[in-house]
Amino acid sequence: MSYPPQGYGPQGYPPYGPPPPGYAPYGYGRPSTALAYITAIVFVVCGVLALILAIVGWRGVQGDNQIMVAAMVGAAFSEDLTGNFDFAVSLTMSVACTTMTFALLLFARLEFVRWILAVVGALTTAYYIYAIIWLLSNDGGEVIAMVLVSWLLWLAATVLAVLPATGRAMRRRQQPAGMPGYPPPGYPPQY
Repeated sequence: MSYPPQGYGPQGYPPYGPPPPGYAPYGYGRPSTALAYITAIVFVVCGVLALILAIVGWRGVQGDNQIMVAAMVGAAFSEDLTGNFDFAVSLTMSVACTTMTFALLLFARLEFVRWILAVVGALTTAYYIYAIIWLLSNDGGEVIAMVLVSWLLWLAATVLAVLPATGRAMRRRQQPAGMPGYPPPGYPPQY
């Protein structure tokens, strides 16, 4: 009995194309697209939350909406820059609309959209870290709950966007070179 040369497949054919089902080494199967869609959903939630914060904060600090107003993007800078919350409302609306637009595009699994959302998410996450420090240093501990929730949500979305597994999930399916075990077109058969 003769054995096929080293490196040949189970039937003695050279290993051209993808291996047949069940023969792929662990971790080398076709990547799932679920992580790409989960990332898009988390960014949509971030965008909707930012939009809700902007709508609630539209009237400024009045009544019971102080917790929501404190969580608006740019609220920590409003006092230094303009003296009112119009800056925070417009910045929060801009972040919300940008995030929701690109998050909806992310459902098409476009690779460049993932990096745009990663940059927006990183900037927003960095802002929320500043806002947490600013609120705690200015005795704003009673209104920090929504800021913490927003920070954790943006942090999770940003981490999901930059994961290598998300990059693999963004790739579209490529056509195989040929049937497993057969040479690709243009190659002579090997016996």
